Amino acid sequence: MNKEGKYKIVLIEPSEIVATGIAAIIDRNPEFAVVKTLSNINYFNATGNDVDIVILNPAVIDYNDRLDIRSCLNATNVAIVALTHSNYEESVLRQYDECIGIYDNYARIIQKLKNAMEESSQSPKSDLNELSGRERDILAAVAKGLTNKEIADEFNISVYTVISHRRNISQKLGINSIPGLTVYAIMNKLVDMSDFG
Repeated sequence: MNKEGKYKIVLIEPSEIVATGIAAIIDRNPEFAVVKTLSNINYFNATGNDVDIVILNPAVIDYNDRLDIRSCLNATNVAIVALTHSNYEESVLRQYDECIGIYDNYARIIQKLKNAMEESSQSPKSDLNELSGRERDILAAVAKGLTNKEIADEFNISVYTVISHRRNISQKLGINSIPGLTVYAIMNKLVDMSDFG
């Protein structure tokens, strides 16, 4: 919060039209101020992290290099809000404190910013941190295409334990398909593309 009592926002949006419109809507509210608008996420670290909220279009994230959104932004005590123009995987959106849709009106946008501030103060989000070390190992094995029996043999556990781990992984991440889990494992560097030779 700055000296005028406003929450400071950095907006990361490559579309100048969208960025200008969202900034104008937010600046109408006395509690919030857009202090910087960036077109590229790579410029964020140069701003000094003296902000309360980062609003960004998830399309600006390079999903090949991303571990999670907070490590990508190097921001642990900042509310992070997705500005979406289209649909995204639930596993992507769960990393954000809130999600503003391109068609949200003024009242919804302001309420979502307040929700994000409240959410970020309660607990930082990271799906990867929700998984235990064993669950990460199992997820990597699933992504590599191993069967339950092969995973059980590799980790010296029963097939029933593997099934239990897989169920827990799916519940924690909100991803129920093997292709979805594989994409998640690649995006979070649990496996490498060379593993699929």
